Parts: sequence; C-alpha cells; structure tokens
Amino acid sequence: MSAVLEKESNGHKGYVLVVDDEPLLCRMVSAMLMRAGYETRTATNGQDALKQASQHPPDLITLDVMMPDMSGIEVARQLRTMSRTANIPIIFVTALDRSVSIDLRRFTEEPDVYQVDKPFSRAQLLAQIAVALQAKKGQVLA
Repeated sequence: MSAVLEKESNGHKGYVLVVDDEPLLCRMVSAMLMRAGYETRTATNGQDALKQASQHPPDLITLDVMMPDMSGIEVARQLRTMSRTANIPIIFVTALDRSVSIDLRRFTEEPDVYQVDKPFSRAQLLAQIAVALQAKKGQVLA
C-alpha cells in the first residue's frame, strides 16, 4: 500500500514537510495543515529540510524559495538527485513573480512541482496540496 493511501486509511490526508526560514510562518502553516487533517513537520533551513526529507520522506513538501544559505530552488535540485526524495511533489511558496526567476519557472514546468504566491490564502494552499497529492496518488495507482 502506498504511503499516501496508508495515511488516508489512518485518518491522515498525508505527511507534509513545511520549509520556510521564518519560524512563525512554519508554525502557522503547520497548524493550518494539522487542522485540515495532515501530519506535518517543519524545517527552517535547506540543510534541515534535506535531512528530514531523506530520513522520513514526506508525501509533499512546501518550500520557501528565498531562504538564506540555501535557496528553495537549490533544496529542490538536491531532493531530485536522491532516490528517496526524487518524486516528492513540491509546492514552492514564493513572493517572486513567476516571470522573475528562470530557475523557478523550469521547476514549475515539471509535473509534480507547483507554485503558490505569498501572501496566500488558506483555501489556496489547501487546494494546491490536495491537487498535488491527488496527482501523486494517480501516479501510484497507474
């Protein structure tokens, strides 16, 4: 049974790793997702995100693009090189306009990469997560 389907049968909609260099935003997004039925963990930097994702691969990652030391784009590049994390859907959370970053645009053209612009609404983020996890579930069942 896939991890996504197993979690749904246990009452959870899935496991989401929330990555943002702003600890308050991490806690707020995590609390919102938990209220919506998701299991969450948080990371406030790229190295911690990579460590957590490789040790306990999530069903989905929300990833801030602009972080000090390691950008979200670099985190995503490294995630794609590891077999345990290569196919995890990523939702980039950014204050950047899509036309500003060529690297971000390249990533968002991949089928399992999405973008939500800051400031985002609860409904917008939850809808994007649901779409990404449904697409992942479809890939597992196919």
